[in-house]
Amino acid sequence: MTDTNNGRLLDNRYQLVELIGSGAMGRVYLAKDTLLGGVPVAVKFLSLTIQNEKLRLRERFVQEARTCALLGQRSLHIVRVTDYGVDEQGTPFYVMEYLQGESLSDIIRAGALPLPKFLQLARQICLGLQCAHQGIPNEEGEICPIIHRDIKPSNILVIQDASLGQLVKVLDFGIAKLRQTDSEQTNYYLGTLAYSSPEQMEGKELDPRSDIYSLGVMLFE
Repeated sequence: MTDTNNGRLLDNRYQLVELIGSGAMGRVYLAKDTLLGGVPVAVKFLSLTIQNEKLRLRERFVQEARTCALLGQRSLHIVRVTDYGVDEQGTPFYVMEYLQGESLSDIIRAGALPLPKFLQLARQICLGLQCAHQGIPNEEGEICPIIHRDIKPSNILVIQDASLGQLVKVLDFGIAKLRQTDSEQTNYYLGTLAYSSPEQMEGKELDPRSDIYSLGVMLFE
């Protein structure tokens, strides 16, 4: 079945090329930024379903875009968001850098990593998480740590960079929590069971140590 979005001009700027990913929260398209000479970008649309509305995912979607925009300016190791909007059907979207690489889950499946490569990738993941845990300003200007809540191999992308060699990007801040400002959203479980901390599985209030637990599980794997 032909995707009617292919070739569509979004916001009089982004020409959608093809669907490159989809999930419960939304769909991601490869697009061309016609304003900047056709530079490839990725456009993520929120899936507007009844379940998503109940989970307040529209608010989370805006928060994800804002979080990645702010963190992406401060760290090379977090996917960078460059634009946000709502299309003519009322569907929220945001635009981010288009990344081509290999997920850490694929790298792990290929076999054991040599120690130097393991340390190189682990260090970069830690730098990305450190940036998130150092926080971003909330609406009142207070600095609040970001807890990712879904650190796992499939949310880590390794790309080839002309200057830096292998470059790690931490992806998917869709269920990330701005600590101290949305504690009511932690009363139910969100995350991936195999990598979640005990307090996360119990729906308790979280701090950056929960991400560090998930990081430890992932590095052991």
